[in-house]
Amino acid sequence: MKRLSFVATVAITLLSSGCSHNDMGKMKQLPPVKTRIRVVKAEVLPELVSGPGQITSKNDAYISAKSMGTVIAIKVKAGETVKKGQSLLEIDSSDIHSKLQQAKGALAQAKAAFTIAESNYTRFRELYKRNASSKVELEQMEYQYNAAKGAVQMASGAVQEANAYLKYASVHAPFDAVIIERMVNVGDFAAPGRPLFRIIDPANMRFECRVSESDAKYVKLNQRIPVRLDNFDQELSGTVTEIGGGSDFMTHTVAVYINFNKTKGLRAGMYGQAFFPGVQKKRILIPESWISRRGELSLVFVRGPKGFAQMQIIQTGKMFGDRIEVTSGLDGGEQIATTSVDNLSDGLKLETN
Repeated sequence: MKRLSFVATVAITLLSSGCSHNDMGKMKQLPPVKTRIRVVKAEVLPELVSGPGQITSKNDAYISAKSMGTVIAIKVKAGETVKKGQSLLEIDSSDIHSKLQQAKGALAQAKAAFTIAESNYTRFRELYKRNASSKVELEQMEYQYNAAKGAVQMASGAVQEANAYLKYASVHAPFDAVIIERMVNVGDFAAPGRPLFRIIDPANMRFECRVSESDAKYVKLNQRIPVRLDNFDQELSGTVTEIGGGSDFMTHTVAVYINFNKTKGLRAGMYGQAFFPGVQKKRILIPESWISRRGELSLVFVRGPKGFAQMQIIQTGKMFGDRIEVTSGLDGGEQIATTSVDNLSDGLKLETN
């Protein structure tokens, strides 16, 4: 146990009040204090490795248009729940309609030309069988027939493409989701690659965090890990489902993904920390209620050999659930008072109840 400094020794002297002086200057013993005694035990517990991160979703997507055009209608708001296939936004499709009509007209012309070419090819095959036409003439008709057939196929493809672009004028949700963010207004120009909405699947929320390269060895797949969010009442517990295969060049950290069961109240972007069990270490943990806080000092009262309180200055560290770690001042095995600690002083008689 570390020796107390001079300042701590003075503090102990000032805090000691087990005896008091009467008017005649004689010492008298103060009445005993009833308390409950418990033996401090050392435990072997892992050093916790923390991984800061935030709530995301397994399905987290930025939605953009597949065609270009001016946005003429927005059908959803941020925070709204949408179903798979639901229309989110409409793009001006007047140009696409024009291209579709042109493609249909070209297809009609190609079909008419194909009909004539097919008729000529059929007729010349019959003439060639009766030796009424040359082979060159037949081959020329066959070429015209194949060219007309190809033109019909090309025109049909143009119609299909125009129809597809017409469908792209309406942007739809790819899965059941919540609109997290809207990044477009009516009148904006939509184009492929420009994000319009950010959506997430609320049924598959997870915690995405990063741990240092040196601590990544403690993270294992299928571990049950506690997660504490800054603005969430309850501690969550999730399962490690993914571990990044590489380390980030800039931060030297590894990505870890922790999946939860469906939990109400989770929102994308909530910040918190996950805690992974690291190296094993001998620790002394006690409830905070066993500690008397007096100014800058943290004190416990040890029962001495004759049942008198002995004040002990301690230093505390991390919280482990509802207990706090004592980093110095206790070695384990001490009998300390656990109730009425704010009424105790050095030298007082302890009466157990």
